[in-house]
Amino acid sequence: MDAVIKSSLLFAGLALVFAAPSARALSQSKHRSLSDSACRAQKLPTEFCDQVGAAAYNVDHYEWEDLSAHAQPEVGESKCQAANGTMLRIQGLAQELRTLAATQTQYDPALAVALGRALHTLQDNCAHSGMPNNEHAWFSLSDSCLDTTLSPDVQDAALACAKEQTSLAFQTFKQNIKVLEPPQPDNDPPNNNQNPGYWPPRGGVCDFLKGAPDWDGVDRRWNNAVVVPALLDQFVTTIAIDPAAPAKDVCAGGEGSLEPTQMTSAVDTSSPTEWCTHIKLYCAGKADGTDEAPPWEDATAPSSSASDSSGGCSTQGQGPDSPATLGLLAAAFALLSARRRRR
Repeated sequence: MDAVIKSSLLFAGLALVFAAPSARALSQSKHRSLSDSACRAQKLPTEFCDQVGAAAYNVDHYEWEDLSAHAQPEVGESKCQAANGTMLRIQGLAQELRTLAATQTQYDPALAVALGRALHTLQDNCAHSGMPNNEHAWFSLSDSCLDTTLSPDVQDAALACAKEQTSLAFQTFKQNIKVLEPPQPDNDPPNNNQNPGYWPPRGGVCDFLKGAPDWDGVDRRWNNAVVVPALLDQFVTTIAIDPAAPAKDVCAGGEGSLEPTQMTSAVDTSSPTEWCTHIKLYCAGKADGTDEAPPWEDATAPSSSASDSSGGCSTQGQGPDSPATLGLLAAAFALLSARRRRR
């Protein structure tokens, strides 16, 4: 009977391990899989698609502090200022794509990096919609410690929007930018922005979470019915029509044009979420270390397989005695013994 119970518990734990990635709409792995899959759908070179996906993945490492990369405002910025800052980023990266395409005589991986960075921002806008960091941190901390699903990064609508915007951006890219055939990848590629697996800086993540109590409960997101099509239009215009044209002013209709059509009720923030044990342990690590996943991410690097649409870890090559399977077994028992959900 004990063996049956243990087997049942183990099965339940493994089910949690395998099911968890599908709940994360815009984790780093999801940024990668959305970008990689849309690239392959356009039948672009495999190596190029791998590099685009890796670049989209690594924005959270290389550009954690640049909030325009994540469609969020800097402290003190208005909705219009922040949205136009994000617009300028999309324009600049689209201009870079045009310049690289016009001057390339052989395959240049910088093309994939610029595209991946632009895609990350288009995808993040679907989730963040100009949400300030302290508001985002409030929901992320709640999800990590209270098992809620409030973060903008785990909403189904955000994933659907990100998938659509990525596909549309790739259609424009494929029609206007020629990708030369990449060389065959080395067996031991260098550590650079073409390779996935870089987590955000630990100190940056912990500073982000520390800001949660500063939120006053007022939802400050912008109206994505305006901003989503405006960002895509900027990307399309710069690549396909006129790269020298001025960036569009998303607030041409005035500051009120970005106010949501339906206002949400204020959240009671009088009792901030206490840091739970795994947040404390994570932030007790080396402040600038990047060798550990943040609390809301899988600790396993994503699969390079385009079929891994969940954005989680690959199940390929996982025999009963494989390291991957043994790792999942350990994770299952850890989940059962700790009785906490791993975001």
